[in-house]
Amino acid sequence: MELRDHGSTGRAPELPPATRRLLTALAEGGAGRAFPPVAVPGPDGTLAVERPLGGPSEARALEHALADARFAPLHEVLRQIDAWSARAGADPRLIDPQALRPENADLFGPLLTETLESCVGGPPERAAAFAAGRAGQFLEFLTLFVERLTRDRPSEHRVTGLWANGDETHNGGQRVLRVEFADGARLAYKPRPATGELLFLATEGSVFALLDALPPASGPVRLPTMRIRPGSGPDRACYSWQEWIEPPDAWGVLRADGGFSLRGAILDSTAADRYWHRAGSLAAAAFAFGITDLIGGNLLIGQRPEDGEPLPFPVDLEAYFADTKRLFETGLLFDPAVSAQHHTGLENLARWCDLDGPATCWRPQPDGSLRLERRTLPLTRTETRTVVGDTGGRTGYGPHLTAMLRGMFDAWTLMCRNRARIAEFLAERAAGHVVRVIARPTAEYPDGGELPFSDSESEQLARGDVPYFFRTADGGPLLAMRMPPGRELRTDPADTPQWNADRPWPPVAAVREGGKLDLAGLGIALRDAVEHVYGDLDPQREDLYDPGRGVRLSLRGPREGEVSFDWPGAARRITYRWDETALRLRIDPLSSPAAEVRERLLRLGRIDASLRDPWARGGFTDTDLEAKLDRLTATGIAWLRGVVAEHGWPGHGLVGREAATVASALLQHHTGDLAFARQCLALIEAAAERGDMHRRDAAYLADSLRRAEGRPQLYGTKFERVAGGELRPCPIEDGDRVDERRAAVGLPPLADYAALLAEKYPAPENHPAPENCPAPENHPAPENCPAPENEGVKA
Repeated sequence: MELRDHGSTGRAPELPPATRRLLTALAEGGAGRAFPPVAVPGPDGTLAVERPLGGPSEARALEHALADARFAPLHEVLRQIDAWSARAGADPRLIDPQALRPENADLFGPLLTETLESCVGGPPERAAAFAAGRAGQFLEFLTLFVERLTRDRPSEHRVTGLWANGDETHNGGQRVLRVEFADGARLAYKPRPATGELLFLATEGSVFALLDALPPASGPVRLPTMRIRPGSGPDRACYSWQEWIEPPDAWGVLRADGGFSLRGAILDSTAADRYWHRAGSLAAAAFAFGITDLIGGNLLIGQRPEDGEPLPFPVDLEAYFADTKRLFETGLLFDPAVSAQHHTGLENLARWCDLDGPATCWRPQPDGSLRLERRTLPLTRTETRTVVGDTGGRTGYGPHLTAMLRGMFDAWTLMCRNRARIAEFLAERAAGHVVRVIARPTAEYPDGGELPFSDSESEQLARGDVPYFFRTADGGPLLAMRMPPGRELRTDPADTPQWNADRPWPPVAAVREGGKLDLAGLGIALRDAVEHVYGDLDPQREDLYDPGRGVRLSLRGPREGEVSFDWPGAARRITYRWDETALRLRIDPLSSPAAEVRERLLRLGRIDASLRDPWARGGFTDTDLEAKLDRLTATGIAWLRGVVAEHGWPGHGLVGREAATVASALLQHHTGDLAFARQCLALIEAAAERGDMHRRDAAYLADSLRRAEGRPQLYGTKFERVAGGELRPCPIEDGDRVDERRAAVGLPPLADYAALLAEKYPAPENHPAPENCPAPENHPAPENCPAPENEGVKA
């Protein structure tokens, strides 16, 4: 189908009155949503909506195109809408009659666009049948809406606007509506039986409201709640009225490319930390209660006036009490191993591609015409409610990982401490609620995947719906809605779809009864949360310490590490350790000897850095600073002897990675007692074998000992200045194989490291060159040179 401007002269085609009024609105700059948009190539292989169709010339072009007989079904649909609007019988004091007219493309646009596409893409008889069936569904759906609005009167003000969701339909073409009132308030009308929002999110009598009101366990918890009103009358189980969640006040450009920009929430660092703590609490709650399908569009950042700050809102919480084994299964995180759907609820990358969009678009042609084409590329996003950025230009929770993890821990401990109370609450409240069962990913419809559709799926697909199944929250048979939609909830037992049939359908009684709520149960969710953003973390930092939140994180890879949480109220430090195959929980007294060792090592590291950095910047000539460093090292070594005698070597498991690195550096700065250094080297090598120290720590100390003994080093971690101020490696044994040895312990090639040192430590002006200048990677330097920035322990 092509649109060409025929000019303003000549006789206009004869068109039915409803069609003519729609085209008049289009010419005046309105009703653009009644037709596919105009699209052009966008960034990263996407298709960008340039603008809605509209204006006098395009309205004239469409006028001539629609005069073709094949568009008779579209004219008939507009005639039916017009007739329905005239007899709808809505009280004008309750709803503005203009909101129900065919020209309201926000309401009727999805139906009209589908009808236009059917006229273009199929034989006339099929298009006529499709249009008749779809129009009948849509108008029956609107009739029910008007009846329920009249009965419930969810607002004292008149309805002035209606907007229909253009994507999925369920239960006979029914759609979510946004209902706008004269006072500016907006509600979501949801015509489906699942009631997860009411059970979990309502401001009164919900699970999240209960948790928000309980005294904190290990820290404050704030879960999202919103105003929700259930239906009334015999069909009360079929629908609800919910507060429409608006975007937060903080809004800006997340990324730009040429003339395109992607806008979203941008928070300052403090607000972002608070947001991600709350997002962590929601993630823990979703994992605990088996809440799933929290993909992009179902979880939105929003801000209610009552809250004052943004929160993540699961605005489409239908699926819950599932037997979730991984945090990825909630839909909050992207797991490339099981899904290509990267538009998750907690998206960490501001991608250009969008999740949904129109099936067809008008594409500009070289001759100035527009051609209607089926969209095969993802749509370009211009706004997102799932990607959250900060004023530092970073997106996602990776830069705020300790806040996210602490939010998870604080919510989990609250739920564990109140497990019996939550189970009792759900036993009283859940029986009257409905759980959606997602038989297979929506992407499997309508074309299907490897497994054939069940009869119930096929029946719903035949009427144009995404198949919808549910169970009552206390169990029972799998159900499907009986159509056409009635005035009460009428259901049929559904034959069991085959997708994931080996997993129990929700609700799972053990989840509803709090079976996952023990302290160890959080471990896998923490591991998944870290893995999701591991690639976003600073590659130079394997240890993160957030003293304000009492969080210590040490990582050896995306699926291997540990995190500790201080719990002052319980006088405990809770540590979760994980690798590819195992999760371990350790509970220590908060003031344990190991904790005291850790804190003293960290303090030594901070003091050493505060002295060694200015000493290096001054060309190593400040003898007062040098004397202070010598005294600090001597005192530290004397204390470390006692630690080693009592606890063995203070490795990662005892004191954490950051503190263990300080202990190793302390030995390298000490040149007195070589026998003690050799003893510790053997301990560090043994610890490295079992993963309790980095292998490079043993390499640094081995080179230090060899230098002290007058032997060549093995790994090239020690450098010296030569004539002219150039830095060169101290003598190396078997130098041709040094890179092979360095690689074996996780060090970069020697040439790369030499270049880094030369850039970081240029020859000082007007200062004598020191005899040697060792500065190992990721480590406080022994002797006189501090490690490069972002390497080593900093205050």
